[in-house]
Amino acid sequence: MGRIVANVRISNLLKPDKIIECDALVDSGAAYMVLPKAWQSRLGKLTVIREIDCEIATQDLVRAPVC
Repeated sequence: MGRIVANVRISNLLKPDKIIECDALVDSGAAYMVLPKAWQSRLGKLTVIREIDCEIATQDLVRAPVC
C-alpha cells in the first residue's frame, strides 16, 4: 500500500476568516476527520453538535466532540 497525502483547507463555517491549510495523511478507513486539540484556537469558537466514543490506537475508548 502507498501513502496518500492531500493538501487540505479547513475553515470555520461561522467565521470564514479562520482557516488552516496543511498537508494531511489520508486514512481511507476513517469515519471522521480528527484535528489536534491545539489547533482549536486557530479555528475560533466551534459549536459542538454531539459527543461520540472513539477507539484509539490502544483500543481504549475516549469521548470526543463532533463540531
